[in-house]
Order: sequence, then C-alpha cells, then structure tokens
Amino acid sequence: MLALCLLPVMPLAYAEGNVLQNQAVDGGTINQNIVFVDVSNHWANDAIYDMAQKGIISGYDDSSFKPENSITREEFAKLIATTFSLNLGYKDAPTFSDVQNDRWSYSYIEATKEYLTGYYPPKGQAFFSPDTRATREDVAVALVKILGYTTDDLRDSNVLRRSFVDVEDISFGLRDYVAIAAENSLISGYENRTFRPQNPITRAEVATLLYKVIKSSVQDQADGPSLAVTMPEKTDSGTFYVSGTVSKGAKVTINGTAVDVVNGAFKEGYSLEEEGVYSVTVVAKLSSGKASTVRKQITYQVAGPQLKLHNIPETSDKESVSITGTVTDTTDRNPYVYLNEQRLYPDWNGEFSTTVKLKEGVNTLTFKAVNASDKVTQVVKTISFNSGAPVLKLGDIPESTSNNKLTITGSVKDANDRNPVVYLNGEKLYVNWNGEFTKELTLSDGQNTLTFRAESNKGKITTIVKTVIFESDGPELRVYDVPLTVNVGNVTLTGKVKDKNDNDPVVYLNNEKLVVNWNGEFSKTVTLTEGDNVLIIRAVNASGKTVIEKRTIFYIVAAPTLTVDYLPLRTTLKRITLSGTVKDSNDSSPNVYLNDEKLFPNWNGEFSRDISLNKGENVFVILTTNKYGKSISVTRSVYQD
Repeated sequence: MLALCLLPVMPLAYAEGNVLQNQAVDGGTINQNIVFVDVSNHWANDAIYDMAQKGIISGYDDSSFKPENSITREEFAKLIATTFSLNLGYKDAPTFSDVQNDRWSYSYIEATKEYLTGYYPPKGQAFFSPDTRATREDVAVALVKILGYTTDDLRDSNVLRRSFVDVEDISFGLRDYVAIAAENSLISGYENRTFRPQNPITRAEVATLLYKVIKSSVQDQADGPSLAVTMPEKTDSGTFYVSGTVSKGAKVTINGTAVDVVNGAFKEGYSLEEEGVYSVTVVAKLSSGKASTVRKQITYQVAGPQLKLHNIPETSDKESVSITGTVTDTTDRNPYVYLNEQRLYPDWNGEFSTTVKLKEGVNTLTFKAVNASDKVTQVVKTISFNSGAPVLKLGDIPESTSNNKLTITGSVKDANDRNPVVYLNGEKLYVNWNGEFTKELTLSDGQNTLTFRAESNKGKITTIVKTVIFESDGPELRVYDVPLTVNVGNVTLTGKVKDKNDNDPVVYLNNEKLVVNWNGEFSKTVTLTEGDNVLIIRAVNASGKTVIEKRTIFYIVAAPTLTVDYLPLRTTLKRITLSGTVKDSNDSSPNVYLNDEKLFPNWNGEFSRDISLNKGENVFVILTTNKYGKSISVTRSVYQD
C-alpha cells in the first residue's frame, strides 16, 4: 500500500454559493425545496437530492426517503423510463402475462422491456415479476443496454475476475453486460471486492447509479475525460483505497502525484497517521490539456473499543448477578474495562466476568472500555431487582380432625437468604440447614387458625393461613358382657375405656365414679334389687365428650334350699332326732322354724332337734325364710306305735 500525505481539513460549513446546481433532464423543472429527514448524513446524499430535484425520484409522505429500502422491478422500470424520457404510448397487446394494461406500471414496463427484460420460459407465456425486488445485476444490465453498449464494446474480458471475487454468482448470460458496466464505472462493487449480483438494490444505490449516468453524459458533452472516483467517506483504521475509471489516454494524479492507469482503471492505497478530515483531489488530463477533477473528503476517526456484554437480564429476583463480556480493540491489545468506575480485568482473550450485588429496585450498570488513545465505548444497562418473598411450602394439613394432636411439617427457601425465619402463630420455629421444619400442636375444640409467616433478611414476607377444625369423637367405652337375668344379688361389672386425646378419661356407674387403672380397665361389684336393675356406665374425657353405655339386669330372688334328713314313717321309739340343711345364695343366715319354733342352724346351714313323740301320728312342719321374705316348707309325719 502506498502512503500519501493528505492534509487534514476542518469540517466544512456549506454556504449557499457552494451548492452546485445541476440542470434537469430534458429541460425538466428543478425543485430546490426538497428536504428529506433521513439522508442528511447518508453517503448518497448528493445523488438523492440531485435526482429528487430533477423529479426522477421522490420520497414518502412523512418527508423520509428511506434510502436503504429496496425497490421492485416495476419501480425501477419507471425510474429508467423517467430518467431517459422513454415513449410511454405503447398500445399493442401486453408482452408479459403478469403485467396487464390496467396495472399502474404497464406503460413503464412496456417502454423499458428492451432494457429491463422479462423472463421467457421454453413453454408458456413470458412474465416480468413486477413485484420482485430488482437486483444489482438487473440494474447493471439495464444501464448498459439503455446507454447503447453492446457486448462488442467490452475491452477487457477479465475485468470481472480482476475486480470481484464472486463472479460465479453473476448469471452466466449477463456477465458481459455486468463487465461493461464495471468497465465504464456505471456500477461498482464493495470494499471487500464483492459485487453481490443477486442482492436487492437499494433506493440510495439506484439514485447514485442514475446520478452517475447523468453526470457521465454531461462530462462527455463537455469534451473532458470521463472520471469516476470511488473512495470511502470514513475510516477507523487509517488506511483506505482511492480507485476509479478514466477515459482512454487520460493521465491521473491524486493530490498532485501521478498514479498508474491500466486499461482505464486505477487504484491506490493510503495510510493516515493522525485523526482528522482529509481532502483528496483526483485529476484526469488528456494530452490535449482538457481535464476533469473530482474532489472528495475522508474522515479518519479511531473507533473506541468493541464492548460486548453477554445475557444481562432486565429483571432479576436474585441479589447476585454474574456479569460476563468481552472487549476488543484494533489498536490496543489491553483496553481497560470499568463497571461503575470499578476496574475489571479482562483475560488475554479480552473476556471478563464479575459478580454484582444488586439493591432493591432499579440498578444502573455503566460499563466503559478505554483504549490507549483514550477512546471510550460506554454501554449502560439497567437491572430491576425484586428480591421476592421466601417460598414457603407446607405438608398436608387436614381441614378437620378428631385427634387433638397435629404434627406440622414444611420447608422454606429464599434465593437471597440462606436462613429465612418461619413463625407459627407468632412462635418462631426451628428450621434445619435444609430449610425444613416440624412442629407438634395441641388443638383446641372447634376451629383452630394456623398462621405461618416466612420472612427473609430483606424483609420480604410470605404468609399462609390454614384452619383446622378439631372435634373429638369421645372416649371408646367397652362394657364386658353381663347377664340379662340373675338369681343372685351381686353382679361384678367390668370394662375398659380409652381416649386418643385424654390419657385419663373418667368412668361413672350410675353417677358413682369408678376406679380406672393405668390400662383403662375398671371393675365394680353391684348389689342388685329384686326386679330390673338399670346400670348406666358413662365415660367422660377432658374435652367433656361423653359416651354412655346402658345395661339392664333382671334380678329374681329365690327361696332358700331346704333339705330334711330321713325320718321314719312309723316307729315305736318315744324320741327321734329331726335334722337337715338350709342354703340360700342371697342370705347367709336364713331362718328355720319347726312347727313355728325357731331353730338355729350352724355356720354351715345345718340344724337338728330331738323330738318327743306322742302316741299316734306326729306332724312336723319345717319352714325356712330368707331376708327377702322368700320361704319354703317341708312337712313330715311319724306314727308312734
């Protein structure tokens, strides 16, 4: 690359006298009052305004031009027809199946069909595809044809391969036309030596191409050599190329220094040492002395470092956020990086990371990258931090239960607090290292309200309210079997009581409190009265819940059992002994009478009495009576001879 000393100039303020007024094509009216809101700093600004003032192109209702928008084939047909004043009076049948005579672009497409051709399939009708976007090769071919060039005018068959790296992308049948367009500077490629033939052409590019064609025709009419110059308006590396095409035989100087011209083309490279605005003057001169001059400017401004941040969230519920990013700079291998004025330290690959502790609300993160030239790139990000409340989970809690003991389990987690606190009805619970807790409660009768509250160190609170209705079922009372009917006066009543909510339920028998042992067992001997005996057994727990069992025993009181020992029916004896036994299950001492004389049985119920006999028949009546008045009698007779 050649180095050229270019003198920096200050940015120019364009006065009214600096504006070059071009004449409209075919005497058309010049409109000098056009202002577009989006092209003032655009590279194609001059061409856009010139073509707009000539009435060839126009903007939109919002005063914009939209220079980077693409155009369709039918829109480009209108531009060609308007620029070159083609005859729009075509009256024959439509050439293309998809462009009928009622379409707005019909006359423009028919007028330009020799230049902007349609598509002719082997079978079927020709078509134009008016809505398809016009490509760069479409435009190049149209300009070549309308300017009257033919393939015979191609001077250098290698111009495409020498100029562009993507020649194979150009449609094969159109390559000679594109080559002529490039050879005559009707269209150029990009800085990376690509032509991009299939790319849609933009409104700015079309304006520039038509502008060049008109300017070229004006220069030809003035007899000066044609001169087209291409160079960038800006560079951040300090290096750039000046290239162009010139009429055959013309010599070219750039800022007074001659450059080589090969087959009508030139290209020179330059490097700049300091930032600023530099002027470039290119002069093409024929041997006759006639010359053409093109003046351009280039701005050299070193760019700041490239600073990229990776996946920084706009919102976060976590207090700590990991920040990663990369910094690169074409002029400095080790640019500095700052976050909110705190320096970060990128590694050899330009990658950096840090952890930011957020505050509740909006956090502003200002990243700055500074290179050795003190060029600064700044990126500002905001993260809204809402810490969120702890996540509180409870195990199953029944809505109702008959058990007054209830075990509560649960867990608590918080993204920003390793030890959130849990309260139950104001009582702080123990939470283990894994965030789990358990608590055993004793419920009250009726509705029990359980209010759980988890609180983080940020003051965030999660509350869960549960209600449990406790209703006791009462004790479980079991009375063992008793007979329905007895003939004895005492019955032993036994049973068992237990209560899941009371270790010591109370048992009553006909309102008399019974003794209940540790195992809930009880026993009571009941003295019966004759007839029905109603036994009401009642068990009561600490909650006042009562269970009642009822038993009825019918007591039949029997007479004593009387046994009289043997007496002879006849005897010659003057005395005999009468003996016997009396028993009574309900009376240990029943009364015994012999002919109304009371006898006195011993402890075993045995009795005896010596009796003097009278001549003849002796009748003995033995009667026994118990304390319940039940009696039985036995009659014996002995005949004394």
